[in-house]
Amino acid sequence: MGGIGRSWDPATVSALAAIFGSFAGGFASTLSTWSTQRHHDLKDFLAKKIAHREQLYSDFISKSARAMVDATQHTLEDPGRLTPVYALIRRIRLSSPTKVVESAERVAKTTFSTYSAPNLTTEEIQSGVGKRDDPLREFSNICRRELESLRSVL
Repeated sequence: MGGIGRSWDPATVSALAAIFGSFAGGFASTLSTWSTQRHHDLKDFLAKKIAHREQLYSDFISKSARAMVDATQHTLEDPGRLTPVYALIRRIRLSSPTKVVESAERVAKTTFSTYSAPNLTTEEIQSGVGKRDDPLREFSNICRRELESLRSVL
């Protein structure tokens, strides 16, 4: 019946303390390394996600601005002109919040309805800048807020 009631040899106690101390130190080191690597991987993933969305939003703004300017001076004879805009909306839908998608859809609807409106002269376009609603401004503002919220996590 040795075990619990028996006193331990000081050499055994020292050896066990060394073994458990090494185990605890190794475990803590491994846990710290794993935690640091996980945090680093998460930051890299988030940075890539932000860069992807920035590029996507930038592409949408460029294509939509071209389509909007074209819509003020032409009728929609070729619906294929809007294909890049609608394709970008579908790509935005894959990775962006609902507010961003809804705003992008409003930009496309405004562009489409602008094609149906009477064509504007250069003077009318210049005098109207800033006087009417700018759906791209709203889209840009929503995107900026969304990207800032992602960056705040970094």
